Amino acid sequence: MNSVAKAVDKLKEARDAGINTIVDVTPFDVGRDVRFGQEVSRKSGMQIVACTGQHLFALESYNARTTEEIAELLIREIEQGIDGTDIKAGVIKVAARSDAITPAEEKVFRAAARASKATGIPVETHTNSRRRGGEKQADIFEAEGLSPARVSLGHSNDTDDVDYLTGLAKRGYTLGMDHAFWGMAPGATLPWQRRVECVKQLIDAGFVDQLFLSNDWVFGDVERDTVNPDGLLYTTRKTIPFLRQIGVSQRAIHAITVENPKRFFSRS
Repeated sequence: MNSVAKAVDKLKEARDAGINTIVDVTPFDVGRDVRFGQEVSRKSGMQIVACTGQHLFALESYNARTTEEIAELLIREIEQGIDGTDIKAGVIKVAARSDAITPAEEKVFRAAARASKATGIPVETHTNSRRRGGEKQADIFEAEGLSPARVSLGHSNDTDDVDYLTGLAKRGYTLGMDHAFWGMAPGATLPWQRRVECVKQLIDAGFVDQLFLSNDWVFGDVERDTVNPDGLLYTTRKTIPFLRQIGVSQRAIHAITVENPKRFFSRS
């Protein structure tokens, strides 16, 4: 079975389980192929949001560009299209490896903030939450005048430091709780149940409108498939049932899974 057929089958399975949108935060530097995404979207009926931006290890060539030049590249993919297509990015992806941010990474973060302000498109980040990496990212966004409401800090449930998480939520950021399944990995020090319990703690603290549930997933990744045989369906099969079990209401679950993404991904 070829890669298109495999992806279509997986996406149809997810759609049948009630998932109707996938946010593909694969930028150009890790193999983005928007034509492939368009094909599997049409064949599966799954809506796919494409991204612009950068993954880990910001290219050192960015040091030769100004922040404004990078912002212009991002804006072009949002307003004109990606790789010669009319497919336009619906989210900006940026990443930092740790709590410290390299000069090249900082330049990309500042460019992302400027592109978001210019277009209304939100920003999704890769954070090292175990080292409170979201705090430095938040400092940069705020220095650029970007509203925290336009930023989701990914991998936030790699930690159960609730003081760190509530601190970012109080500043107005959305917390991407997309790593619950890694609590099932051999040797994991933070079990998946504890990662999900942190979601309830944040809901109880009044931050239901600033949470996302998701899976940081890659088709064909053998390690992830071994850890999480449920794949894209982990949230519906494990996370949401456990939230219900520990007392989270259906109203709160609906807010997190439907209303929050609807608001976040609309242009503002």
